[in-house]
Amino acid sequence: LPDALSMTIYCLYGVGIETERAYYYKKSNASSEEDLPFLMDSTVHDPTNNIRFGTKFSDGDVSVPLVSLGYMCVDGWKDNKRLNPSAVRVFTREFLHQEEFRVNDPM
Repeated sequence: LPDALSMTIYCLYGVGIETERAYYYKKSNASSEEDLPFLMDSTVHDPTNNIRFGTKFSDGDVSVPLVSLGYMCVDGWKDNKRLNPSAVRVFTREFLHQEEFRVNDPM
């Protein structure tokens, strides 16, 4: 971060929507070097741990998991002198998802 004592960083992001976080893979039976050596393993299924058909889900904003959204705001920039040498103020706010309306596309 720059040496700007009057600067404030605002970290604003949404939470409360199930978001893809990790994937389970298995080795493929690649017949040539052009085939992918790994495939997604859709047999891994444990709904009690938020794992469905090879995909692990967690809280987020539907595109990025919360652990990635808030990491730099809560940990990286706030208390790290190397990343924030001027101790620039960091304001973090999470917005809980609230569905207001839904548009049904007839197409």
